This record gives sequence, structure tokens and C-alpha cells, in this order.
Amino acid sequence: MSGKGYSKAHFDWNELPPLTSPRRLLELSGVALGLINLPPQEGYTFTHHHREQEEVYMVQEGSGQLLIDGELIPLAAGDMVRVSPESSRALKNDGGTPLRIICAGGVPAGYPKNPDARYLIDDGVPDYDDLPPWCEGDPEVLANNRKLKQRYLRSMAKRQAQKGE
Repeated sequence: MSGKGYSKAHFDWNELPPLTSPRRLLELSGVALGLINLPPQEGYTFTHHHREQEEVYMVQEGSGQLLIDGELIPLAAGDMVRVSPESSRALKNDGGTPLRIICAGGVPAGYPKNPDARYLIDDGVPDYDDLPPWCEGDPEVLANNRKLKQRYLRSMAKRQAQKGE
């Protein structure tokens, strides 16, 4: 901790990767934040949901779509969308400029479960088998998602072994 009553960080959106967590730089303990910077025509290749975290997507710039439980919600700068924890979601930039979103969520007591977690709320559950409509039938996405799923399953097994479960 900085010992101050505040933390400050600067982010150049032009240099950010598709997903950035400001958790450590801002010393966050009660607010989960993700900075989403999707290049034109790019999107998530699978859906995810959360065990407990409600999220709010705040569109800063660009346009796109937010897939929520199979429904495509159009997004434009200035839009805010709340998503329930259990709802499956994925994002796509459908415009010609970057889609820039701040995603915020409350942090239930006891999080993060893993102190080394990249994000303050580590209750996200990826569904690598649930492809958004913009990825359906793409063999490259299917192959990559299979690899991601295997890595995820190995990671979960390792965590459970470390807990003695």
C-alpha cells in the first residue's frame, strides 16, 4: 500500500491490450475493474459468467455488441449495461475504431480467493464450448478454445491439489 488515502495510475488506451486489470496499480480492494480495448472487428471467442459478481459495462468509445444469454445487445459510446452474475456474456467490436469499455463490479467478501489472482474478483467461469455467433463454425477458434479449456482445467486441478481437495 502507498500509505496515502488514494492511488493514481495513468493508462494510454492506444497502448492497452484487449484486457487490462488496474488492480495492483490502483491498490484496489473493494472495486473490481477491467479495461477492455477491443480492436476493430475483434471479439471474445467464448462466453463466461460469474459465480457472484454483478458487472457493469460502461462504453467509453466505439461500437459493438454484448451477447447476454444468447441475446445480442448493441453498444455505443455512453451506454451502460448491467449483467447478472449467472448470465453468459461475450463482447464484440463491430466498428472501425477501438471499442473501449470500463467493466466494474462489486467485490463480495472473501475475494480474491487466490491472492495472486490477476483480478480482484476471481469468480469468472469461462465456457470454452459456448461460441458467440461471430465465431460459430470457425475451426481456428474451435482449436484454440480446446487448448484454452485444457489449460484452464489443468490450472483448476492444480489449485484443488494445492488446497488438498
